[in-house]
Amino acid sequence: DNHASEAKNADSKQPDDATEKPPAPAQRQKLSLPDELVDEKKKKKGKVKWGPVFRRLGYFALIIFIPTVLNYAALKQETRALVAKVLLEAPIGHSSETWCLVQPLIAKRTKVCVYDRAGMGLSDRAYLNTSEYANDFSEAAKERDRTQPSTVERMVEDLHRLVSYASNQPKPLLLVSSDFSTFISRFYTQLYGHEVAGLVLIDPAFESLFDSDNAHDNKWADYWYNHTLSHMRAVHLSASLGLNRLALMVGLMPPVEDPELNRILPEDIITRKKHLLCQPKHLTSAFDEYYFINESMSQLKTMFRVKPFPGYIPVTIATYKRRNRHLSHELTKAWSEGSNKLMRNVHTGSKRVQLPGADYLMFYQNPQSVTSVVVAMVEAWRRDSSMAA
Repeated sequence: DNHASEAKNADSKQPDDATEKPPAPAQRQKLSLPDELVDEKKKKKGKVKWGPVFRRLGYFALIIFIPTVLNYAALKQETRALVAKVLLEAPIGHSSETWCLVQPLIAKRTKVCVYDRAGMGLSDRAYLNTSEYANDFSEAAKERDRTQPSTVERMVEDLHRLVSYASNQPKPLLLVSSDFSTFISRFYTQLYGHEVAGLVLIDPAFESLFDSDNAHDNKWADYWYNHTLSHMRAVHLSASLGLNRLALMVGLMPPVEDPELNRILPEDIITRKKHLLCQPKHLTSAFDEYYFINESMSQLKTMFRVKPFPGYIPVTIATYKRRNRHLSHELTKAWSEGSNKLMRNVHTGSKRVQLPGADYLMFYQNPQSVTSVVVAMVEAWRRDSSMAA
């Protein structure tokens, strides 16, 4: 009985035992790693991955860089389309004051510059191959003395150095020149056509002006060498002796070519003209430009045979309505025939306009007429550049 009651009691306790939670399983024991592996793991965990950082920086740089480059390219294109700098080339034997009334008018519409060729006006004389440089065998000396001073080749070389290196003028250039100085504009364009926006040739000379089967029959060659050069020699000699100064002081020599210009020109321009009439350096350079004109014509002919004039560059040829009263009918006719040859044989697609007046004095007497021709060329260039852009 006692045994049975104990069994019964055991059975009655069984549900109570069944409700008890089983004991928690024993936690797994953590393995301890060697110190070397622990340090390496910590290093890997703290290391920064730079690849994504650099990629983000690259994207950011592109976002900043691309608009800047695009804006710069657009500004360069717009500047090229809107600004064509006009360069005024003085007639042969003259300095930049020839354009003193034309330059301010053109400056209202676009950028414009003038300069004095080597030895002319206030510029220094060109280097000469004299005993002073006899022992100078440097490359600079060879380049300096390579060409004859006061020929078109040398003048174009000097001009290119001036606008490209000495002053670094913006391109393209619209070259405006008169009479024999048109040789400079044309020669420059044939060498550096990519720097030229167009040409305005005022009463241009033609390189065959002195050509003739019989040199004694060429009126222009006779006039040039027997009259013009003789006059230049006399003026230079009197300036070297101080006689020009005395003649100006007593009123025997006018400072300007036409008395009417005394009331037109500013006082500083008249003062400059007086100075240049008494300056042997200037007069020597002017004489050299006249003296070597036949050599310049020969160089231009050679250039045309080697490299034709680029036909894509616009050219405007302006001629005078009246005949120069200082020239004979035969000389004026030969000059006009030369201008016609220039249009037929070289600048076949050129535009022709007429200007009032008979010679370069018209630059003083009617500067608006010259300005209108130049501004028309500038506006045409801007339209063409805008359409190309």
